[in-house]
Amino acid sequence: MTATRSDAFAETLLPPLHAPTSLRVLVFEDNAMDAALIKRFLRGVGVPATQIYHADTIPTALQVLTRDHVDLCITDYYLRPHTGFDLMDEARRCHVDIPFIVVTALDDRSIDEGALAHGAYSFLIKGELTIEGLERSIRYALSQHRRESKLARAAYVDALTGLPNRAAFMKSITRAVTDNAGSGGMIGVALFNLNGTKFVNEAFSMSAGDEVLRTAGARLNAAREQAHVVARMGGDEFAVLMTGFLLANQALTAARQLVDFLTGSVETSGGDHVITAACGVATQAMKTGGATPAVALETSERLLQQAAQAMFTAKQMARMNGRSHVAIAHVH
Repeated sequence: MTATRSDAFAETLLPPLHAPTSLRVLVFEDNAMDAALIKRFLRGVGVPATQIYHADTIPTALQVLTRDHVDLCITDYYLRPHTGFDLMDEARRCHVDIPFIVVTALDDRSIDEGALAHGAYSFLIKGELTIEGLERSIRYALSQHRRESKLARAAYVDALTGLPNRAAFMKSITRAVTDNAGSGGMIGVALFNLNGTKFVNEAFSMSAGDEVLRTAGARLNAAREQAHVVARMGGDEFAVLMTGFLLANQALTAARQLVDFLTGSVETSGGDHVITAACGVATQAMKTGGATPAVALETSERLLQQAAQAMFTAKQMARMNGRSHVAIAHVH
């Protein structure tokens, strides 16, 4: 399981129920003796020594979490001047989706409650740690995380295409607004509407129409840049979240390339059909200074609305010339 990816909803499979010998575990601990003890207990559980990673600062821990295929993190609570909760918060901001187990020398109910509030799956006291207790906590964390991932997938993944759905896409836009607000980065939303799917459904079959939609989603997902997010918004509409560019024209160029890649013949059980599409693009340069959750949500909704308006304009132009078309709108 890859720990971080921008298109987690689209490509992440449910995490498998690992055997201990296949687990990759990060130990986040700044005390050498405690780290050695936890590693020894992990080896007792059955985790190979070569698959146990160690970090004692948040930057090095994040490097491991975002670079290596880590399945689980065991973190100490107090690491001067930070805590394991700080690592969990940073990991979440980096879209790392793995279970955390908190260990501490302090038998403190407030720490226990704080660990659960931050999303930890278990809270262990170092002085009471046993191989059996650690093994049970690991098994529970992995099993519970799998169940939660299954529920998340059902809530945020489009069943027909396997792409993120509208709810997932809105979360991605809001997160991108928040992430780019502090740096003044630019984000863009491209909204695609396929032409002719209603005709395919009525003249051939819903099954043929579904094949067209699956092909369209697969083409967009294959053509997108790595950091971009593709989603099916419902019906015959798809969307792409674009980040990492400096000028609005770069987003427009990227959208035109996606339209070119999307357009073409599709072979289905009902025969060959040609995909064309109208695309609307909205871009906004984010102001520096951060964004509150309310502002981020408002900006996200406005971007999507502007992209929909641009798409409507593009669709009208496509009807006049019979070809795919792209229009752009700027959000101020």
